[in-house]
Amino acid sequence: MCFPDLDTDERQALIRESFVHYVAAVLEAGHNWYSPVESLRARCDEVVGQDQFDAALATGKGVMLLAPHCGAWEYLGIHLQHIPEFAILYKPPEDPRLHQALVERRKRAGGTMIPANPGAVRSLFAHLKKGGSAGVLPDQDPSKGQGRFAPFFGVPAFTGVLAPRLANKTGCHVFFGVCERLPKGRYRIHYLRADETVGGDDLDAAVAGVNRGVEQCVRIDPAQYLWSYRRFKTRPEGEPPFYQ
Repeated sequence: MCFPDLDTDERQALIRESFVHYVAAVLEAGHNWYSPVESLRARCDEVVGQDQFDAALATGKGVMLLAPHCGAWEYLGIHLQHIPEFAILYKPPEDPRLHQALVERRKRAGGTMIPANPGAVRSLFAHLKKGGSAGVLPDQDPSKGQGRFAPFFGVPAFTGVLAPRLANKTGCHVFFGVCERLPKGRYRIHYLRADETVGGDDLDAAVAGVNRGVEQCVRIDPAQYLWSYRRFKTRPEGEPPFYQ
């Protein structure tokens, strides 16, 4: 549905590579959680868009980084924590032991973890309003009443309104971020400036802008997107289920 121009062989090759990266994400998780932070950061070969990202940070207006399920997002979280008081919104796992380990290992580089609970929006708003920086997932299937439909690779996808509303109310800079997985355990970070519509007053245009930004991230290497995530689970009223 997302890449209708691919022929059968190309699609099968993409499927195979997607599973390779899925397994890589599982296997590298422990490495990202427990390796020394400095040795992890040394694995980054290049940062694309660093200058414009640093310039936005220097304005003091706050920066929101939208990081989809693409590439090595666990590594990206570690990399971003060199930014003073960088906050990351996350969904707490149900297992309390896993939750404790997740918070301890992910924030060990100096970042702040904000659990996605009823007070999260208030915390994020205050953090961005005072000029802080924060990372938010833009490609989750949101709860009912927390999203709107917008095209994602031409397919209607229920898209969260949190990031556009925060951008609109705080006036912060908005970027997309993706960590491209390279051969032999190396990485390349990409910062992409978001479309101006993401922080605009038109919410429908804003969520469409979010999805266009995620598409840009995916096109860096489509095989590295987490296609196994049920991005199209919620359907417009009257439309049949997307997944069989």
